[in-house]
Amino acid sequence: MEGARVVPVGNAAAEYDLAHPWLRSTNQVLAAVGMAVCTGLLIMRIYTKIHIMRKFWWDDVCLILAWAFSVGTQAIILYGYNYAGYGVHMWNLTVPVLELYAKTILAGTIIYLPALATAKFALLMLYYRLMSMLRVWRRIIYVVAFIIAGYSLAITLSLIFACNPIAKNWDVTITHGHCIDRTGFYLATAITNTVSDIILVLIPIPVVFRLRLPLVQKLGISCMFGIGCLTIITSILRLVTLMPLVTSKDQSYKIAVAIIFVIVEANFIIICGCLPYFKQFLRFHAPRWIGDSRASASSQTRQPESLHSTPSSKRRKPGLSVLQDDIERALSQPEEAHCACVLGGRHASGDALHELIRG
Repeated sequence: MEGARVVPVGNAAAEYDLAHPWLRSTNQVLAAVGMAVCTGLLIMRIYTKIHIMRKFWWDDVCLILAWAFSVGTQAIILYGYNYAGYGVHMWNLTVPVLELYAKTILAGTIIYLPALATAKFALLMLYYRLMSMLRVWRRIIYVVAFIIAGYSLAITLSLIFACNPIAKNWDVTITHGHCIDRTGFYLATAITNTVSDIILVLIPIPVVFRLRLPLVQKLGISCMFGIGCLTIITSILRLVTLMPLVTSKDQSYKIAVAIIFVIVEANFIIICGCLPYFKQFLRFHAPRWIGDSRASASSQTRQPESLHSTPSSKRRKPGLSVLQDDIERALSQPEEAHCACVLGGRHASGDALHELIRG
């Protein structure tokens, strides 16, 4: 969401309902369809994690919070189109509408920041479950989570307390007090989000390509994590539309274009967090749709295999999809090799250990 430097101008008789009619309709359709899709996929993920995988964890809680904040953001946008002059020339807005415009922009931004942060936390928690046995990557995950929490909180507080008194953020009739320039803070929301998205996509790549797995499986795992690239694209597009907007004298009119990418991104952060579990859902209910003929026989093949397996690979770890299980099993090999070395024995996965820690 972007900020507005409101000025007390307006024409009460202006017919501003005709301004940007196609953008208004586009945003309304995108918000309605997007919220329906991401809500359905979130229900699918929760069902899969609870009923099929039987492992509901904190990453699911974070994604549910992200969905709630995302829906709240889009609800404010739809409200803004109906009552706060979104897509309308600034000089056609009355003072009450200008104040409502400033309130919705501020509220939408404050709600949108935790939506982005909690969605990233959900992904970081997935990384943690898969790579917590590697100390270096565990520390990297901690650092990235701390940075995301830090800048999200800092930007939120800076926007709330940008003016003294606080009501000066939206009340154009207040002539006393002062406000800092909020342009940088609104740009920071897009820049930090884009950079953190790129970092989140890059985190698992070194680990994935060091796994002792066939290339096809490596590419499949990379694609699972690479779904986050969709949010990178929307973040960049939002940043591109934001930069000229924050210096515009007609922000209420031009914000209609930027809001399109806010709505798309607000839904993508939920959709991208749910898609990795869609295959697991299909494996349980419609295995033939994905060409998985082993789903019905999986219970038969696991029992004899477990008789000769090592303790760390007896059974699939609850709460992980098939691709995630590949990572878990491959990353557990160094731990097994280390145990074997400590006991004075030799283990076939020693090469995997050296390959993972080399360099």
